[in-house]
Amino acid sequence: MKNLPEYLENSNLRLLVFGGKGGTGKTTMSSATAIYLAKTQPEKKVMIISTDPAHSLSHGFGVELDNKSTRLNLTNHPESNLYARQLDAQELTAQFKRENGDIMKKIADRGTYFDQKDITEFFELSLPGMDEVMAIIEVAQLLSEDLFDVLILDTAPTGHTLRMLNLPLQMEKWIQVMDMMLEKHRYMATQFTRRKYIKDECDFFLEGLTEKIHKVNTLLKNKQITRFVPVMIPEFMSIQETQKLVKALFEIHIPAQEIIVNHVAKQDACEFCTERKRQQADPMFQIQQEFSKFDLIFVENFQDEIKGVDDLSLLGDYLAGDLSAFSKKQGIDRSECMNPDEIQITKVANPDFDADIQFIIIGGKGGVGKTTIASSIGLYLSGLFQDKKILLFSTDPAHSLSDSLDMEIGNCITPVSSNLWAMEMNADQLFEDFKESYKQDIYLMFEQFLAKGLDIKFDREVMAELFSMAPPGLDEIMAIDRIMDLKQKNEFDIIIIDSSPTGHLLRFLELPSLVRQWLKTLFNLLIKYEGIVKLTRSAQKALDLSKNTRRIQENLTDPKKTAFVMVAIPEAMGLLESENLYAYLVQAKIPLTHLFINMVLSDTDCPVCAIRQKSQKIYLEKIFRKFPNIPIRKVPLFPHEIHGKIQLEKLVNKLFNLDT
Repeated sequence: MKNLPEYLENSNLRLLVFGGKGGTGKTTMSSATAIYLAKTQPEKKVMIISTDPAHSLSHGFGVELDNKSTRLNLTNHPESNLYARQLDAQELTAQFKRENGDIMKKIADRGTYFDQKDITEFFELSLPGMDEVMAIIEVAQLLSEDLFDVLILDTAPTGHTLRMLNLPLQMEKWIQVMDMMLEKHRYMATQFTRRKYIKDECDFFLEGLTEKIHKVNTLLKNKQITRFVPVMIPEFMSIQETQKLVKALFEIHIPAQEIIVNHVAKQDACEFCTERKRQQADPMFQIQQEFSKFDLIFVENFQDEIKGVDDLSLLGDYLAGDLSAFSKKQGIDRSECMNPDEIQITKVANPDFDADIQFIIIGGKGGVGKTTIASSIGLYLSGLFQDKKILLFSTDPAHSLSDSLDMEIGNCITPVSSNLWAMEMNADQLFEDFKESYKQDIYLMFEQFLAKGLDIKFDREVMAELFSMAPPGLDEIMAIDRIMDLKQKNEFDIIIIDSSPTGHLLRFLELPSLVRQWLKTLFNLLIKYEGIVKLTRSAQKALDLSKNTRRIQENLTDPKKTAFVMVAIPEAMGLLESENLYAYLVQAKIPLTHLFINMVLSDTDCPVCAIRQKSQKIYLEKIFRKFPNIPIRKVPLFPHEIHGKIQLEKLVNKLFNLDT
């Protein structure tokens, strides 16, 4: 077993990025690393930053954190050198718009056929991935200012982390479109004045932004100062996602050398412990084979949840090689002023689904088992409603339906049983196809100008590249469009949506409103040419997309059509994220109809399992109190990973009392 990675002792490394599948312990590992570095290198200033929209750093450290740097108090370290921050990318984006909005509008005004109203609307809506790219730019800014010696990033789950790391390239395209807009002004200025063009604030703005994006690219790919650390667990679904992650990191030249393998079973205290250890044998062997070129750091599955500075400090010591560190943990009082032996759990209501339901959305924190629950519900409903056609539909960029069902699915509608199908939506590819079709339409449209002896080259090129300035998540709206298209054609009676983890699920739920505005603005820009050129199929597609997003908005808030199923686990972070998600659903008027509490340990005499089981009882009671009127179902923790139709059907029998 490797100890704490060598990079912790390497004074040259300044950026450590922790990522991986949801629920593998990224936040815990990044936080423990931050504390260890701060303790062992007191001369350095260490900052840990969360870029996950569903932040959990606050709860992990037990300190309220926000978009400002907060100095953390470490035990026996009164002059702490450790700081933490939860990036509010929306706040950073709003600040960027306030500081630069007028310049961007001026650029558009100089180089396009748009009027001021068009420009104002467009730039209020079209900053591509800015909420995420702002996080990267902020990190680059912090490093360039030398405010901190080491930055540690706690990122979102795999799919959206890879999107964030690819955003500098997307941002370069966005800058290129802005530069196209300015090119018309530069050309006209030199033609009319017959003098060399003199740069002004617009040119300097684009040059400054280009320099920042270049720094980000250089920073992420610099092996001397950057390291990406994947975190995984010994389960096949996690292995497959980590394989995709390291392959993607290699393709975009982001350095990775160490992999943390978390939750390794080492106990033999009861049959459950022994079986779990046995079930991990094959995945552990596969990990050592598949990732033999990496330094593997194995972390055992501890008896209780890691929470608070003291626990994280002990974990840091453990990672550094002090394998006895957690024997000290047993003396820490975790009762939280409630005796778990006296807790009585309320009788669980049966979570049946209405026969007329059309959409079921599965949501929750990363790693709580959303895909497993989605697959189980799909199999259950296919048996319950044998006359209905049911589709399991994944919108998470890091799909795992194939892994859960143990069959190849991909970006096509694939039969699972006689009346159940599944699909892993490739929204990126669909969006790229749409953009290419749109670009071809624009060039065809502008050919009519050429036929009249006019060549408005600058407008043509800007309009052709307009989708490079689409708002964040417009690719994901393609999933909504596909869903509504399937419903309108009556191809399926029930569609079950296996969604992204909470932070990006919320953005997905907010998308219809944002995208409708953006598409309306795009449509208005296209019809500016009405009477001059014939409207294209892309304009019609924009209009159709807008209509479909309106329909999904109406369906999401209709309890007769939509059921929202929240999946939680009985732990502190799981409870906190569930509360945040529920608050959003109430605000958005999206009905929460079911709650599944996953990974619940049964009563046991095992001294190892009993510690976590007592802790779980505390959170179970809190969950039942928080959601008194919601049908709740406890899902047992199995000693093995649930995947494949046979195992899923056994889970269905337990969930819906079909074996009694």
